[in-house]
Amino acid sequence: MNQPTLLSAIARWIVSADFPDLPDGEIAAARAALADFVAVAAAGSGTPVVRNAALYAAQNERAGTCVQQLGRTVRFSPRTAAFLNGTAAHALDFDDVSWTTIGHPTVGIAPTALSLAVAQGLCGREFLTAYVVGAECAHQIARWTMPQLSEHGWHTTLANGVFGAAAAAAWQLKTDVSTTTNALAIAASLASGIRANFGSQTKAIHAGLSNLHGMMAVELAAAGITGKDDALEASDGYAACFAARLPREKCTVDLGSRWDLMENGLVFKQYPCCSGTHPALDVWGEWVDKVHPKLDDIEAVHLGVSLLGPLELISHCPRNAVEAKFSMEFALASRLVYQRTGIEEFTDDKVLDVRIQALMKKMTMEIDPDLAKLGFIGTAPVRIRIKTKSGVVCLANDLAKGNPEKPLSESDRKAKFSSCVSPIAGSETAARWWNELSTLELLSPNQLSLLGAL
Repeated sequence: MNQPTLLSAIARWIVSADFPDLPDGEIAAARAALADFVAVAAAGSGTPVVRNAALYAAQNERAGTCVQQLGRTVRFSPRTAAFLNGTAAHALDFDDVSWTTIGHPTVGIAPTALSLAVAQGLCGREFLTAYVVGAECAHQIARWTMPQLSEHGWHTTLANGVFGAAAAAAWQLKTDVSTTTNALAIAASLASGIRANFGSQTKAIHAGLSNLHGMMAVELAAAGITGKDDALEASDGYAACFAARLPREKCTVDLGSRWDLMENGLVFKQYPCCSGTHPALDVWGEWVDKVHPKLDDIEAVHLGVSLLGPLELISHCPRNAVEAKFSMEFALASRLVYQRTGIEEFTDDKVLDVRIQALMKKMTMEIDPDLAKLGFIGTAPVRIRIKTKSGVVCLANDLAKGNPEKPLSESDRKAKFSSCVSPIAGSETAARWWNELSTLELLSPNQLSLLGAL
């Protein structure tokens, strides 16, 4: 008997999935991810890239606006709101990370789930379930196509995330198996996102496009547009074009028996910049706090990184805040000069500070031979050699705090949430949002529609 195609098998699971099927650990993981998403989307809502994207949206959108942009009073259609909230949530590069995808899963999926939940009058439980369905489908496909997809230069937040957004939308719109299969096939043709655009506003737009394209795929399928059900594993299919040919007989669809969010977890960031800097920032920060070095004491800093490092940390002498998000040199210089690497440090003026520019010029980065042996991984282990006037210091760190093995505490996550939301909505509103998100699955449709409202 022939096996069903991969997309049709995934579609069958989407249609049958329901909240009572979710393990408690999966619900807890989703709840934490969605709280982090709301926080970083609110914090990013006023960034230049979101202002530019909102200008585009206002020029191209007509009446029928019903979903509010997080952290703002303006309302848009569900698809546009998802696009803007996805862009906002990724704008600061403060959003969660998955090592299954080596990307940012939640920002490419949750905005879709939230927009459609609000537009359709769904409750918190349905919002959470839609997000889980989307994330698990995206991670299922990632297990078949990673790390080759990322090695080829694709930004998985969009290239993989679009399947998650489509899955979430299909679940919420209750499309049948055939329509859902077509939607996933259409999503395969809408997948995109190149890493060469890191260090520009387009990188943040990738998360918005994941939601926009995912919702569009479902809308097109619902209108009768068809796709090939073997679009994933076909000889010229998604896997062959983006990663490597995918033999159907070697692929197991284990949705519903394997729960990636619960089993592998997500990384919640401490710093609003590329995760490739985070292990270095942790160990560098400990050294700075212990030694209190002066700028003139540091003669040279050499950074040994793993294979992904030079591909994502591309800005060695950044000239603006967006480029600085992808600069190991700026991250470390900021931690020494400003004593922190937070949202407030990523401004053009602070990047161009003469002390920062001078210290960055003392830093070099290259692949460490021993770390290269680990393969194409996202965890960003680092080896740092610091030459000072008094001698040489060697530091090493294999994993940043915020990973499942070194988790942020609930108080850490709450503090991050408050620091992101309070400047936008006030401390009382931030506390209310946190409490509501902590029991998200209990929220009524009306409570969910007011979440994020100012």
